[in-house]
Amino acid sequence: MKKTISGIRGIFGDDLNLKDVLQFCNNFSSLIKSKKCVIGMDTRPSGEMIKDAATSALMKNGINVFDLGMVPTPVVFRESRNYGSGIIVSSSHNPIEWNGMKFIIDGRGINEKELPQILENQKVDKSETGIKKDVSSSYIEDAKKIIGNINNSPKIVVDIGGGAARDFAPKLLTELGCHVQIVNENLDNCSRGPDPTTDTLSDLIAASTKNEIGFAFDLDGDRLVVVRNGKKQIPDVTLGLGVAKSLELGYKSFVLSMDTSISIEKFIKESGGTVKRSKVGEANVIDLMIKSKAQAGGEGSSGGFI
Repeated sequence: MKKTISGIRGIFGDDLNLKDVLQFCNNFSSLIKSKKCVIGMDTRPSGEMIKDAATSALMKNGINVFDLGMVPTPVVFRESRNYGSGIIVSSSHNPIEWNGMKFIIDGRGINEKELPQILENQKVDKSETGIKKDVSSSYIEDAKKIIGNINNSPKIVVDIGGGAARDFAPKLLTELGCHVQIVNENLDNCSRGPDPTTDTLSDLIAASTKNEIGFAFDLDGDRLVVVRNGKKQIPDVTLGLGVAKSLELGYKSFVLSMDTSISIEKFIKESGGTVKRSKVGEANVIDLMIKSKAQAGGEGSSGGFI
C-alpha cells in the first residue's frame, strides 16, 4: 500500500481492504471543519464498494456526504471548494486492480502535516449521523465560459481509456463546436492501459491522422496526452497548452513543479509572467500556489495543469 499526500493506494482485496477505507475515512473526518464532504470515483470495478464504505465512515461521524458519482478528479477538486472537503476514489494511472482515495481540503490535496492525521487512529466525538445526497456539477458550463467559442469546428479524437472523462470531455468539446470522435469509451474491451503517458496509444495514433488533434486521458481524467499527426507529444506540450490559454486570459503568476521543462518557464517569462518552483507533486504545486497567491500552476511530468 502506498500512503502519500497524493493518496492512499493499493491492490484492492490484497493490501487495501474495506476495513482500511473505513479507518482512513474515519480519521479524515477529523480534518473536516465544514461537516460536508463531496465524493466521486473513476470507473474501476471496486469503486462503488469503496465509495460506499467511505460514505458510511463519514456519515457515522456527522459528516454530510454529497455524491457526484462517476466524475473526473478535477470535478471533485472544483466542487470541494463549495463543500469544504472531498474524497476521490481512484488510483489515478495505476493498474486496474488497484484503487485508493485522494483526500481534499478546501480545494487542495492534503499536505505533509495533515497526512499523519489520516494514517493515525483519531478519536472523533460522537454526533448525529450525517446525510447523503446525490449532486451534480456545473463543471462543463464553467469550463465553456473560460474557454470561449472555438472557430472552424475542428475535428478532434478523444481516447477516454475507459475512464471517468467519458461523460465530460466529449460533451465539453462538442458543445464548444468541435467534431468529436471517441475511442476506448468503455473499460470493457479497452485497447490500452490506464496511463496514457506510458501507453503506445495505437488506436488514438491511427485515428489522429484523420483528425486535427487527439487527446488521451487516464482513468480518473487528470492526466492528458496530446497526439498530433500520428505522434505522441511530450507532457510539456499538454502543460504548454494550459499555460498559453492562461496567459491569453491575463494570468501572470505561475507555479511549476521542479520537473517541468525550462522551456515552459521561459515562455511564461517572455510573455510577462512570473514563475515559482515547487517540489514534485500536485499537492506541493497547489500548496505553493496558495502561499504565493499564484493564478495557475502545473506539473511537467504528468502534463497536469491547475
